[in-house]
Amino acid sequence: MAFIAGKYIPVVIPFIRADATGDGTLLASVISAVAVQGNASVSGQLTAQYTPRQFSTVDFQSGGSARAQVAAGQSAVVLVSAEFGGGGRAAAINAIARGVGELSATVVPHSGAVSAFHGTAAVIGVLALPPVSVSAPLTGGGTLTATAVPGFRPSGMNKSGTQSGPTTQNAWVQVNNWTADTANYPGSTVDTNGLVSQGIKASATIAGSAGWTPGIQSNSIAVRLKKNGTVIATGTSANPATVSATVAVAQGDRITLEVIDTSSWASLSAATINAANTYLRIT
Repeated sequence: MAFIAGKYIPVVIPFIRADATGDGTLLASVISAVAVQGNASVSGQLTAQYTPRQFSTVDFQSGGSARAQVAAGQSAVVLVSAEFGGGGRAAAINAIARGVGELSATVVPHSGAVSAFHGTAAVIGVLALPPVSVSAPLTGGGTLTATAVPGFRPSGMNKSGTQSGPTTQNAWVQVNNWTADTANYPGSTVDTNGLVSQGIKASATIAGSAGWTPGIQSNSIAVRLKKNGTVIATGTSANPATVSATVAVAQGDRITLEVIDTSSWASLSAATINAANTYLRIT
C-alpha cells in the first residue's frame, strides 16, 4: 500500500497477470437457422448469416492381400493371406474437404523361402522289349535308383536253304543257316545259329521242327532242343520231326535245334534237311 500526501488519493486497481497456453483444436457445431420475420419497434427484417457444416462418410479405397507359394515338407504350416480393411469420416467446411481416418490391418507374415529337402526314390518296374525311351520330370534333391526287369516278347526263326542230314547213325548234328522271323515275331534275333530269348518268362514254350527228305534208302530223323548248350527236350522220329518243351527263359538265352538219324542207312544215304517246316520258336 502506498500513501500519498494531498487531497486526492488515487485508487489503484489490483490485477494478476495470467498467460494461457495450450495446444488443441477448437471445434464448433453450428445449427442451421432460417430467417424469420418479426415485429420490432422499428421497421425492418432480422436475418442471420450462418455457415453450414456437412458430415459425410467415406471409405478408404484401399485393400490388398499377400500371397506366396511355399514348398515345404510334411511338418510345414502354410499361412493364408489377410485382407486390409478400414473406414473413416470426412468433414466438408466451406467447400473444403478434410478427411480424418484411421487404418488398421491384421498382418499375417508369409515366408517366401522354399524348404530344402533331400530324398531317395527307388523304382522297380517291368520294361517291354525292345526298350522304349520314356521321360519323367523329377524335382528335388536326391538320388534316383531304378531296377529294370526286362519284359518278355515271343521270338522265332526259320531255316534258310537246305542242309545235309547226319551221315553217322545216332549222331546229333546242329541245324544251321537261320533267318530271324521278324514278320511274325518282331525283335527276333539269331546268334550263331541260335534263337535269342527276348526277356524273362517263367514258363515259356519252346517249339522246334525239321522238315526233311530221305536219301536213296530209308532214313529216320528226330530232333532235340538245347538251351545255352544243355538239352531240354528230345522228340521222336517223324517227318516233319517236332519237339517242344516248357521251361523258364531269361534275357539272352540261346535256343538251338539238332537232328539225328537213327537209321543204319545214314552213312550210305543221308537225308536232306529242308527249309520248309523247319523252324524254332519261343512263345
